[in-house]
Amino acid sequence: MEWLIAVLLLAFIGYLVYDETLGETPMLVPRKRLCDYYVAGSVYEDVPSALSRGVRLLEVHLYSDERDEPVVGMKPQNEGYDYAEENVSFEQVCIDITNDAFPSEDPLILSIVPHTTKTVTMNKAAQHIMTTMRRRLLKTDKEINTVKLDALKDKVIIVSGGTINGSDLEPLVNLSWNGANLRRLSYQQALHPRDSQDLLNFNKDHITLVAPETELKTVNANPNRPKALGCQWNLFDKNGKGFVEKTLAR
Repeated sequence: MEWLIAVLLLAFIGYLVYDETLGETPMLVPRKRLCDYYVAGSVYEDVPSALSRGVRLLEVHLYSDERDEPVVGMKPQNEGYDYAEENVSFEQVCIDITNDAFPSEDPLILSIVPHTTKTVTMNKAAQHIMTTMRRRLLKTDKEINTVKLDALKDKVIIVSGGTINGSDLEPLVNLSWNGANLRRLSYQQALHPRDSQDLLNFNKDHITLVAPETELKTVNANPNRPKALGCQWNLFDKNGKGFVEKTLAR
């Protein structure tokens, strides 16, 4: 009888050890590709406020001031304007991202919309990025849209297009909307594309960024409607946080 009690006691102790060491350990499930997640974004908002809400997609509209320094506009401007009366320094934006966005299990997506053709200004913007975010920059030859999300944590993904070609910003960009893996659409373009099936197919393996109209006429737009065609990055969703897996992601 004593040996039976000893066996039962050892079994009970073993159960307690398992429960303490393994029973409470959650299973780590690898996350899917970058293009398989919705991301809510922010534009024309100070960086600390946006990041405090859990935003992981920031869009900045880049202008040049009277000294050719890069600045970020804080309100929409009409097309053709190459200056912003209300602005903050691009350097400060980079500092705020570095201080407030990390550490994180998720990457930070920085979308840069240039409103200047001055190479000197864009070179200075690149210098600020390199100075403040060097160790967060993502360097890879892979197509970022299909990289697993876990491989991108604590990194800054820079996206841009337009007039950056030939400047020091160009080699820092991971995704360009002038390229094949990223589309930048206005809200109306996302709702009424020329070919709905084409956009839906594109978003299975690539990424679409849905941006406000130039004068922000659609501030009351329904942030969920572009998702119907799989558009992942949405600058209208003011309540979204982090990366949310697409319901139809493969």
